[in-house]
Amino acid sequence: MTGVAFAQGGGPLVFEAAREHFKGNLPRALELFQEVAVRDPQNTYAQNQLGLIYAKQERPQEALRAFERVKTQDPLNTFARLWIEILRLKLGQMGQAFSEFEEVLSVDPENADAHYYLGAIYNIRRNRRAAIVELKKARDANSQEPDTHFRLAQAFHNADMVQNALLEYTRTIELNPKHTKAMNNMGWIHYNRGEREGAVALWQKVLTLNPQDREARGNLARAFNDQAREFDQSGRRGEARAYWQRTLQVDPKNKAAKWNLAHLN
Repeated sequence: MTGVAFAQGGGPLVFEAAREHFKGNLPRALELFQEVAVRDPQNTYAQNQLGLIYAKQERPQEALRAFERVKTQDPLNTFARLWIEILRLKLGQMGQAFSEFEEVLSVDPENADAHYYLGAIYNIRRNRRAAIVELKKARDANSQEPDTHFRLAQAFHNADMVQNALLEYTRTIELNPKHTKAMNNMGWIHYNRGEREGAVALWQKVLTLNPQDREARGNLARAFNDQAREFDQSGRRGEARAYWQRTLQVDPKNKAAKWNLAHLN
């Protein structure tokens, strides 16, 4: 979500506050924007920035009040309205958030953020068809945002439209080569198609990017255990042992691998 331009006056104080915010000095930026808001209560830019800082400081109720003041002064201010609904989601007020996102779209039908969050809500509600529709709109409005493609891929995946999901996971990784969640999910598409080498390669790549990724370790352990059992059932004990040992390399506490190695003839 993008920020908003300076909409009102405030002189050098506004620019000083914005500079401190950009530098990450949230307490000082908050103090300066509060002063701007006292001097100019109609300054919606300052109020939006106050809301943003409160949100960053995990003070959702104060953030909500700041954005609500902007909405009252300027009902068409989509930045404030989107943040109101993001905060409502954070506070568990999904129904209110849903209706407000729809209102944002009545003001700005091409708003990628509103479509994105509506799609996310539909996903949570398990309305796969509606989620796909909204996330497609978000993708079309902002085709360079990796997470929009990832959410759409998840929606396709949940609806068993795996080829579409694969295309969107691929696009996610093209836009963000370090998107490990997309790699983990994409790996399961390959694995369930019987393309084990492709799946293992993806999960191993995740571990090169993040050696602590528990999902990738669990995925690899599952794949190696499955392969070991198949070798064991076909009488290829040496290969089975090797794969159970590989399981323990990625998941040293794996009970299945430990038990099978202990009882392997």
